[in-house]
Amino acid sequence: MRRPVTALTTLAALAALGAGALLPAQASGSAAVAGDPYGHLWNILPPGSNGNVTAPDLVAVGPSREATGTTPSHFADQLEMYDALTKKAPAALTRGDLDSLYKANNFTPQQVVSTATPKAGVSIERDQFGVPYITGSTFADVEYGAGYAAIQDRMFLMDVLRHTGAARMVEFVGNTPGNVHMDQQQLQLAPYTHAEAAAQVQKAAARAGAAGPKFLAGADAFLAGINQAQSDLCPVVVASTCPVEYAALQKTPEPWDRADLTYVASLVGGIFGKGGGGEYANAMFLQKLVKKFGNAKARAVYNDLREKNDLDAPTTASNYTPYLVGGINPDRPGVAMPDLGAPTAPGSGAEIAGSSPLPVTSLPLAEQIGKAVSVALKAHGMSNAILIGGKHSGTGKPLTVFGPQTGYFTPQLLVEQVLKGPGIRARGVSFAGTNLVVQLGRGVDYAWSATSASSDNVDTVVERLCNVDGSAPTITSTAYKVGTKCKPMDQWTHTETSLPNIGSPGAPATYNFRVLRTKHGPVLMRTTVKGKPVALVTQRSTYGHEVDSVIGFAQLNDPGYVHDAASFQRAASHIDFTFNWFYVDNRDISYFGSGLLPKRASGVDPDLPRWGAASYDWNGWLSFAGHAHQTNPPSGYFVSWNNKQAPGFGGADNHWGYGSVYRSLALEDRLKAAIARGPVAIEDMVGVMSGAATADSRARYTLPWLLKVIGNDPKTRQARALLTTWLQHGTPRVDRDRDGAYADQAAIALFDTWWEDGQNSVAYDVIKGRLGLALTRQIPVILDDHPRQGIGSSFNDVAFYGYVNKDLRQLLGKHLRSPYHFGYCGGGSLAACRTTLRASLLGAVNRALAAQGVSSVSALTYDKTQDDIVSQTAGVVGARRIDWQNRPTFQQVVEFLTHRPR
Repeated sequence: MRRPVTALTTLAALAALGAGALLPAQASGSAAVAGDPYGHLWNILPPGSNGNVTAPDLVAVGPSREATGTTPSHFADQLEMYDALTKKAPAALTRGDLDSLYKANNFTPQQVVSTATPKAGVSIERDQFGVPYITGSTFADVEYGAGYAAIQDRMFLMDVLRHTGAARMVEFVGNTPGNVHMDQQQLQLAPYTHAEAAAQVQKAAARAGAAGPKFLAGADAFLAGINQAQSDLCPVVVASTCPVEYAALQKTPEPWDRADLTYVASLVGGIFGKGGGGEYANAMFLQKLVKKFGNAKARAVYNDLREKNDLDAPTTASNYTPYLVGGINPDRPGVAMPDLGAPTAPGSGAEIAGSSPLPVTSLPLAEQIGKAVSVALKAHGMSNAILIGGKHSGTGKPLTVFGPQTGYFTPQLLVEQVLKGPGIRARGVSFAGTNLVVQLGRGVDYAWSATSASSDNVDTVVERLCNVDGSAPTITSTAYKVGTKCKPMDQWTHTETSLPNIGSPGAPATYNFRVLRTKHGPVLMRTTVKGKPVALVTQRSTYGHEVDSVIGFAQLNDPGYVHDAASFQRAASHIDFTFNWFYVDNRDISYFGSGLLPKRASGVDPDLPRWGAASYDWNGWLSFAGHAHQTNPPSGYFVSWNNKQAPGFGGADNHWGYGSVYRSLALEDRLKAAIARGPVAIEDMVGVMSGAATADSRARYTLPWLLKVIGNDPKTRQARALLTTWLQHGTPRVDRDRDGAYADQAAIALFDTWWEDGQNSVAYDVIKGRLGLALTRQIPVILDDHPRQGIGSSFNDVAFYGYVNKDLRQLLGKHLRSPYHFGYCGGGSLAACRTTLRASLLGAVNRALAAQGVSSVSALTYDKTQDDIVSQTAGVVGARRIDWQNRPTFQQVVEFLTHRPR
């Protein structure tokens, strides 16, 4: 049963969807601030507000196909501002710098460059950055304007996203291996028929109670605005106002309907707003541990490495919030352990008879667009937030720098808008195509943002396979046991045909993909448990309900609903996706961890697959009180960089990185230092963020302990001195003067080689002392998250950073709140570990010297362009590379001084 919609929810939604807006004419407290009556706010969203490229734009850009700061208009005019931050030393930032590094985040344009009235009751003004200020006489008028302006800014991208959500990238963009894989993956995450997708909008409205009709009318108005704008921009695909990609792909824009809203929302719910689903990998690894160590020791090792509730982990909230407590226990009756090494059969998304083979022709445009979308839908781990209360600030009011990360690509996945009308007054960003409301931004006198929480709302359910004719099942069977009955799975064939075009030449290609689904969700794969055939099914709490969260977002947009920290938390609690939400006004800082989080049966282990029997199903949802949340913490600050939510709040089964090291420490350490120097100014907050954005967090929190254990080793003296100097500098990877090189490039080159060089890694050297090398490499976690990926986001959720840090501290006799059961490096012997690490560093030195052909570590160089942020291009025009910085893409800088009467 779904979480009920309370009377409070319904009344609030009514206010958000149709009541008169609360737009106070005067702030209480001190005098109104120039530019905004409530304070000083800035934001930035690179590369620019405009994401459409027309044929005239393409001619103006020229053969480079790379946007400039002025061409196309507003396409990349925020990129240079964004890149300029790393040219300035964090401690040297001034308040005046904020006006050149960000743009004003107000409700009134600084300059009105254009005004349009697409229909009576709707006005769209645009400022000098191309940001649309949408005013409507009614709520539906605002929604119409939001849809219209979104198409003006992201028409082709929105089309790509709705086709991605519908698993029709091959059909729309082109027949490439990457697009085929993306469609198959979407059919595993969120498979819907068109009728199901359309019905979800209607069902969400029904669940909203009395607010439902207003929501539905708003959604239909949003769609009407989209369709009118498409018609206006593209009466024919060769029109000078039509995005040029349509002509290149020989596609005609199709009208949007309700199903398309669900398809785009399914990307948010199925990719961004979830956590968990790693139970199968955990089961495989645990069984390998048992084979090596036996049951008892295997469980102890698993719990060490899993670090589900490590007391040494940095957390955002400080209050104890128990959820998913306890260690691994495969003996619980609801646990279903898939057989190690068993045969498998595919689940949803598998290609079946009737599909044509892939053509061998190169498909540059189709590949480029598909790659951009694929990267964009994965690069969401860099969102961060720092908030301090008034007791630490120079103004005596809270200060905040926060923002989400959705990757670097052109055009930007997020679209910025200002919405003003009855029951809605908000400025900020939303995922293009879901921008009926502002999802992250500011209200009248408050602001909010989010980071990915990845809380556990996904489980792997094991269904016993059967055949309806009573014959013996196999792993290819498509029926499953529901109680004592054998029930056929929901099954249909998803068919799409790709026709050749300029961007995707070759023969026509038709694909038939099978969709398999049980009552718990899409089938991931089929295998065996104790030799008996089973299906592994992905159960996600938001599957079939991705649209529901619009109610919570509408409340955040409504000045009549949100007026303080408590009302903010109530609104955030109505968002079913798993995010960490942050709030600031002129008095409070607040945090709420959202998500429709299941309460699990006592007979299951949340880390392992569970049987699909009714007795092991979810038992409702975590209450408001059970979620991680806090207002005005005793420390006087909040820090979030996708780290653990609160003490006792267990990490989802696929997140093993909540150990003693998380990159949030790079923010928290700098913030604490700023507070100690005090009082903190808003430019100091930006400096804290900027310093962390160019720091190698991996080296900062592992290198000191590696060097301590190695000690005074003559063979590595020069290397240790080099690394020590870099450590003293704060382990930066930054080229502030843009001379083409990092200042500490020799140390960086050496440490990168030491941490990961082919099959060599100092992290492996540490853990293999207990596990052995083969098993160490099979821990279901990544070894590193390096800047050289080109996506900006780095050093996120890497368990090995914590393993090295914690194990070495334990060997050195340091106090730990959650010590490991065993020592790992050197098998638990400090002397043996020292020998291992000395050999490991010397090996790295020799490999680095040989690779570069130099005789001294001080002569090592590092090509910093390896770290450059490469903007993936979801169209025909891209943006230039910029220097690496580990920073949100949309970012707000907030200093509220006054507030409406409370």
